[in-house]
This record gives sequence, structure tokens and C-alpha cells, in this order.
Amino acid sequence: MVQIHMLGYDFVNTGGIDINRPNGSGDYLFLYLRCSAEICTDDGEWQEVPKGTYLLYDKGAPQIYRKRDGHFINDWIHFDVEPGDDLFEKLDFPLNTPLTLPDNRIISGMAYQLWDEFFDVGLHHDEIVDQLARSLFYKFSDLYLFSQKSGNKTMLYHKELMDIRKKILNYEYQPEGAEELAAKLGMSTSYLQHLYKDFFHKTIQQDIICGRISYAARLLNGTSLPIAEIAEQCGYDSVEHFSRQFKKLRCCSPTNYRKGFL
Repeated sequence: MVQIHMLGYDFVNTGGIDINRPNGSGDYLFLYLRCSAEICTDDGEWQEVPKGTYLLYDKGAPQIYRKRDGHFINDWIHFDVEPGDDLFEKLDFPLNTPLTLPDNRIISGMAYQLWDEFFDVGLHHDEIVDQLARSLFYKFSDLYLFSQKSGNKTMLYHKELMDIRKKILNYEYQPEGAEELAAKLGMSTSYLQHLYKDFFHKTIQQDIICGRISYAARLLNGTSLPIAEIAEQCGYDSVEHFSRQFKKLRCCSPTNYRKGFL
């Protein structure tokens, strides 16, 4: 289990900061710099790092960083993991090393959720904190690895495509195909298809179909509309085509699916 000792979110140190812990803090430290700062490298030299830098300090590793002018603004998590926990075996990014992501919004949002829950109480509070912390570290690892593989420019599209994918799967937006979506985003169809498959391991068309069938399942469950009308509302000209795709994704016919809720 991940045990959070203390954490801060968008924490402001007025007038700067000078942290000098040559033997660490006795626990792990995940640090997100919301301003530029300096960190001390292994050879004792000071390295300036930009706003948006992350560091995960190993237990016992020196934590030496400073900002001499202005305010020092950061997120920070001091934590431990129980003996035998395999968390760090699953995290595939370097410790004690300044790292950056092209888009920090996802990690910042998850850090806020963790910060909010940390000060709450409840029967399952410890378990919720543990899962939120793990999710944050795993997501950071995934985003970091993908940015290393694909490059920062490619990753800038990640959030935009993720928002569009949510709308497709929730049947809020149904493009005719990759060409329409590519035109909307101002990129070539082939590049969009490549990005989408790399990000989500599904094609755009697969997600369009999934969105249609999920919406059809909601209509079958929550309305008494005839199946032919549901097929039409979900973008199908043929009830037979709709039924084949529904059965392929839901492993039963639309009729039998509806019977399961009667």
C-alpha cells in the first residue's frame, strides 16, 4: 500500500526556497515544479530546470534544490510503500532525474484529486488514497514513455484526441470517418489514423462502431423503441447490419439483450 505522509498542491513558498537534504527525507518524494528552479546534480553542479519539471526522489537520495528569486510554487508528495510492494517495478521512468511532459493537465488533475482525498476521512479512505496515488504514478509512467517514443509534438495532440474519443464513445459526436475528423483537426487522414491507433490501440472506425453500439444498448435497456428505429438512430441503414455488429460486440442479439432487462 502507498502511504502518503504529507503533500501539497500548488503550494507557494514566498520569496523562494533552499532545500538541502543530503540524505533525503526518509521517504520518497514526488515533486512537480510549477516554476523554474535549480537542482543539484550528482557531481555537485547546479542545473537550472524549467517550469513543468518532475522529479521522483528515491528513498535516501539527496534532495537538493532551490529558487533564489521570486516565489517557489510546486506540488509535492512525501510517501512510502509497504515492504514487498511492487510499485517501483512497474514504474518505467528514471528516479532522481528531472523529467518533463508536453502536457501536464492530466497529472495535475490527478494530483488535485489525491490532495483533496488526503484531507478527507472515511471507512475506505486509506484504500482510496492508495489507489489514487498508484493511478497518478502509473499514468505518469505511461505518458512519459509515450512521449519518449512519439516525441513532444505528437503528445500535444493527446489531450485533444482523448476528449474527442470520449465524445465518440459516449455518442455525443459521430464523425462520418477519419477524413471528417482529420479535416476538423487540420491534419492529414493518414497521420490522424496513425496517431489515434498509437494513442488508443484502436482505429477511429472501431471506436465509432463501439459508440454506436453502446448508445444502442442504452436505448434497448431504457426505452421501448422498436429495434429498427434504434438501428436508424444509431446510424444504420440496415437492421441486419446493426444486429450483426451488435452481436459481435455484445455477444447476443439486440432482442436477447433487451430481454435480459425485462
